[in-house]
Formats: sequence, C-alpha cells, structure tokens
Amino acid sequence: MKKQVLQASLAGCLFAISHGAWADSFVLNDVQVSGLERIAAGTVLSNVPVRVGEKFDDRMTADLVRSLYKTGFFDDVKVSRRGNVLLVKVHERPAVGDITVTGNNAIKDDALLAALKQAGVAKGRPLDKSALNRIQHEIKQQYLARGNYGADVATNIEKLPRNRVAVKIKVTEGAVAKIKRIKISGNKAYSEATLTKLLESGPKSKFALFSSKDKYAKEKLVGDIDTLTSFYRDRGYLNFEIVSTQVSLSKDKSAVFVNININEGDQYRIGKVNVAGNSGISSKELSKLTSLKEGQVFSQTKLAETRNNLKKRMGEDGFAFSRIGVLPQVDKVNKRVNLVFQAEKGQRTYVRRINIRGNFRTKDEVFRREMRQLESSFLSKEKVDRSKVRLQRLPYVESVKINTSPVAGRSDQVDLDVIISEQSSNQFNAGLGYSQSNGLLFNIGVSQNNFMGTGKSLSVAGSKSDSTKNFRLSYNNPYHTVDGVGRGFNVYLEEDDADEDDISDYTSKTFGADINYTIPLTEENSLRFSIGGEHREIETTDSSPDHVTDFIAKNGDSYDNILGKLSYIHDTRDRFLFPTTGVRHNISLEVGLPGSDLEYYKLRYRGSSYFPVSENITFAIKGGIQTGDGYGDSSELPFFERFYSGGISTVRGFENNSLGPRDSNDDPMGGSFAVDARAELQFPVPFASDVKGLRMSAFVDAGNVYTDYDAFEVDDIRYSAGLAATWMSPLGPFTLSYAKPLNAKDGDDEQEIQFSIGASF
Repeated sequence: MKKQVLQASLAGCLFAISHGAWADSFVLNDVQVSGLERIAAGTVLSNVPVRVGEKFDDRMTADLVRSLYKTGFFDDVKVSRRGNVLLVKVHERPAVGDITVTGNNAIKDDALLAALKQAGVAKGRPLDKSALNRIQHEIKQQYLARGNYGADVATNIEKLPRNRVAVKIKVTEGAVAKIKRIKISGNKAYSEATLTKLLESGPKSKFALFSSKDKYAKEKLVGDIDTLTSFYRDRGYLNFEIVSTQVSLSKDKSAVFVNININEGDQYRIGKVNVAGNSGISSKELSKLTSLKEGQVFSQTKLAETRNNLKKRMGEDGFAFSRIGVLPQVDKVNKRVNLVFQAEKGQRTYVRRINIRGNFRTKDEVFRREMRQLESSFLSKEKVDRSKVRLQRLPYVESVKINTSPVAGRSDQVDLDVIISEQSSNQFNAGLGYSQSNGLLFNIGVSQNNFMGTGKSLSVAGSKSDSTKNFRLSYNNPYHTVDGVGRGFNVYLEEDDADEDDISDYTSKTFGADINYTIPLTEENSLRFSIGGEHREIETTDSSPDHVTDFIAKNGDSYDNILGKLSYIHDTRDRFLFPTTGVRHNISLEVGLPGSDLEYYKLRYRGSSYFPVSENITFAIKGGIQTGDGYGDSSELPFFERFYSGGISTVRGFENNSLGPRDSNDDPMGGSFAVDARAELQFPVPFASDVKGLRMSAFVDAGNVYTDYDAFEVDDIRYSAGLAATWMSPLGPFTLSYAKPLNAKDGDDEQEIQFSIGASF
C-alpha cells in the first residue's frame, strides 16, 4: 500500500513539474488505453474525470492516477498526451490462479483459505501483496496463541501463463511449547498447591497420558485467571486482583514458565441485606429467596443467585422485564459488606395471544392443553419454560421453540409463537426385523401415537418370531378428563416358547384385558393404576426342567388371575427422545389379587438421571431393582413371572437371559430378585452429528439375577463396558452395541456384538 501511495504521489509531482509543458486545459477528443489484458477498458474510462468534448485540466491527472491505483487492479499507471488525446498506459496486477497451503495440521485449510479470501486474496482476484503479507503475519500470530512458538509461515509466488500467479503458503507449525512450571506468588490464605489444582494449565501428571494440560494457550491462561478470581471472590476476598502475569520461554522455545502474582486483599463477611424498591414480595419470602445471610462469608456466586431468585419470583407475578440492581456498602474497618438489592418491577406484561405454528397433523387444542402459560394472564418465564418441556415430552413432537413478540402499540402485551416440529406417528406399519433375543421378527398392524391428530394413541398389532406370537389392541386417551386424567385399555393374546428364548423349556398361552388410569398429582408426578383379568395355560415337554414340573404338579397348568398394578412416576426430563437433563423414577407394584388362582406380587423400581456435560454430550445413570414372591396360598413367584438378566436391555456383552441361576437342564431359569445399573456417556456420532435421532454412547453395565434376595451376593454381579449406537430411523429403530465382559466366570455365555433391527414400510 505504501508503494502505491508513493507511486501516486510521484506521479502527481511529475505532472506538476510538467505543468509548463502542457497547456492549462484542452478539449478532450479521445482517451486511448493500453496494457489491458483482463480488465475492461470501461474500468479506466470510468475514472477519467471528464467526457470526450469537455475540457480536461492538467490538475485532474493526479486524481485520475490515484483513482486507478485505488481500484487494486494495477501495479503501474502512466498518463501522457498526444494533441487532444489522453494516453493512459497501465500494467495489470497478476491474477491469483491457484492457492496451496501445506504443513498445517492445527488450523485446517478451509479456515486459512477463508481468512485469505476475507483479506482479498482468492482465486481469480488480483494479487494484493500487502494483504498477503498481513495474512502471513496473522496466521503466525494464531499459531503463537496456540503455543507453537517455533511456528513459521512462508509465502512464495510463482508466475503462471496469462499474467497469473500461484500463491504457495508453507506452514512450519513446530511443537507446542510445554508448560514446565506455574508459579503463584502473593498468596497467603490458600497454598500454591490448592490454587494450581484449579487451573487448566500447568505441568501434567506422569499418569495423565492423554492430558493436554501442559500445552500452553493464551486463551486457556485467560480462563485460568478468571477461575482464580472467581475462587477468591466466592470466598469473601472482594479486592482480590491479579497484579501481573509473566510468560517466559526457554531458549529453544520448547518450555513455558508462567508466573502469576496476586494480591488477595482482606476477607469480607456479609453485613445487612436489604431489598429496596417495589418488588411486591413479602419480607418472609424475601428471606427465603436471599442466598446471602448476615455473618456469612461473601460469595459472588450467591450474590448472582440471589439476583436471579428475585428476578424469577417477580417474573411469576407478570413482571418479566424487571431489573435487580445491587448497591454494595463496604465497611473496611469491620470487614463487612452491606448489600441493598434495588428491585424495579417495570411494567407488568400480559400474554395477549398464543399462536401454534408448524402443526400439520395435530389439532391446536392438543398442544394448548399442555401449555402452562395461558392467554390473558401474566407472562411468566417459569410457566413458558414448563410449557416447552411438556410439549417436548410428547412422543409425536420432535422439537419446540417458543418466541416472544411485542404487540404493536402496546408496551404491556406480548404474543407467544409456539413453533412445533412434528414427527411421524406411524399410521400404518408392517415390519420385518431381527433381534438376537427373539430371532426373526415379523409384525403388522395399525399404530398411531397421535390418532387423527387428537393426541390419543391407538394400536392394533400382531407379531411373530421364533419365540413369541402375539396380538394386542391398545387405546389411550391422555386427557380423558379436562384435568388431565388419562384412561386406556389393552386386549392381548400371547404365545411364548421359552425354549426358543434360551431359557427353561415350556410353552405359555395367554389372553387377557385390562383398563388403566393415569392421574397427574403435580407437574412432575403422576399415579397410574390398572386392573384386568388373564387366563394362562402352560404346556410342558419331556425336557421341561424340575422347577416347572414341580410348580405344575402343585398348582396345575391353567390359571385364571385378576391382576392389579399401581405405579408412581416422577419425571423431570426435558424431552421424550434422548433427554439431556432431568430424572425419571418409576416405582410399580403388580399383584395377582386375592381370589386369583395364583397370588403373587412383583415390586419394581426403575430410575434414570441425565446430566449435560456440554451442549451435545450427556452423562446418564440408569438402574433398577426387581423383587417378587408369592403370598396367601402361593408360596413362590410363578416361574413364568420371574426376572432375567443379560442381553442388550440389561447387561450387554452376555447373551440374552443367560445370567443367574440354572435349572436341572443347565438352562437359565431366572429368579425373584434382580439388579442392574448402567452408566453412559451419550454423544453425537462423529462425522454424522447432523443426523437426527442418531446417538452413540460409551457405557459400563452391571447386573445379575438371583433366586431370591437372600441369595444376593455383590461378588456375583457381572460387569461389561463398550460402545453402542441407536438410530431412530424412519424404517424403525436400529440398535447396535459392542461390549466386552469385564468379569465373566466359567459357564457364562458371552456375546460381544448385539443388535436389534426393526423395519416399517
């Protein structure tokens, strides 16, 4: 750029010197341009300050030269005169024909090429050497910020035919400098060891093979300084400050030494805490909302928590745009800080209208009944958030967005736009699949979770596999009453061949029906109960094991039972499919009621908790305990009601139903007490993170089944670890897992790869 300005200034000087040789002005008859190759003549002519037939003043020449240089298309411009004809001779800058970047790993080609393009260096454009030099410097600075202090960036320009050039950028990244020492000085209240443990930067442990803690990065050090500041401010050190930070390099630029000098200041405690302004909250409730109490050590985190509590509480009264200020009064003598929270309600905001968008299958009322924020009521962020969660937990909803729109001409009203993305409700399905637990599976039926867009579910389905045949008719109305009491029923017919399921040899034929109700207790708790009747017949073979034949000899082979079931469900998950936060607990009691041929109970607990690690990664803990027994005239849990363990739904890495006690034929016989647990780290599939309904997990499974509770031994629990993937495809669910048993014992049936496939068409 300096060269261009110098040339333009020189040209101006030359024209000024030659002023006496030219006439003061002349009538321009023509403009002739030479030296053009790619640039249109119109680009030059558009910079001539006059048109043919008009007077051209010599003083216009310098402006013409400067204007042409500013286009960035020319390296050289010369202007002369022949009679009344203006002669303009230019030398075009070469065009960039090719750009190659080599040697870069930490910064990808796309990022570098995008930076070059933004600076004006791209294929087809004139070469701007000054911009190229600037980018060369910026790329090096990026590597230095990453800790690559030995990095170097070199550029080379090679000529190509037709006045083009190839730009070659060679990056020498060098090794990332390792942090050999972090020294913190000025600390008195806390030891250096305590403080350095808080930092992401520092020498790594000998055993931390995959740690990047010792890789220096400027951004990481800035984050560490913020961590130190927050640590002290949360412990009462109001005047804590970072005095200085020095980073030095070894001579070979391979080692980094960091010195952080701090000034702790004095520790302060909370004095008086008051809330001023027009919050409209009672003093008793204010005390509960205030996390900071008199005499406590001052905490910046608790200060922010108190502000959020007050703002949230005022939002419940419709003051969604309230403001909470804090006026600290520092008593340096007594080391106390008095806090005055200044609450300003602002204007109360109402919801004028709720608009449901994007629902092509489902009626508006289905979504409106899930809304806890109502029209013509105060705007409450808590109720809006709760409404979103309830909508997301509907099985026919893929995603939900709720936007707030101001009402024109009204500062106290807003509209809510609820944008729904629906997913298929599978009106008709026929399936062909395979699972390692049931073998080849065929099913056909009509099944819809959102029947006719009403939110009701209806299913008529039949299936057949190597081990089972069944027919089931199910119906459920989640809003049988306006208060949200749900009612449904099931009618079923089943035939199970236990031998094909790799357990004890017998055949069971069952038909029955039940009616069920779901009663919401609170937003997060519900009670579900059902009652029904069932007829079951058992057929044995010559190879049926002793425990089956003994049970039949005592109780017969045909049973009519009245079955009751009671469940309590606590659910705070944020969505139905792949939750990212929240918990779900389910406690259920199933009973063969008095008067049945078989009197027994089955008590179960299933729980799951989800913790967001980052935006796309979730840590989940799941587990369950199951127990059962006979009562009244029945002395044991019927063998066909026993629990089993092993397989893709319990402890992966072991064959389905293979764990636990064995019968007289050495086949799994199940038990009346079972435990299982699972820890998973769920994350998007690499290179396919944009595929909806596709997730991977790294997991550890544990569990087993026992004859009864008295037989439970911790040492008998089996463990496995591995990877799994689940894809909710349009053709049905696909689940694949690879698990390695960690403590298999003699006699265990291992199966490392397990999967199930379903298809609908």
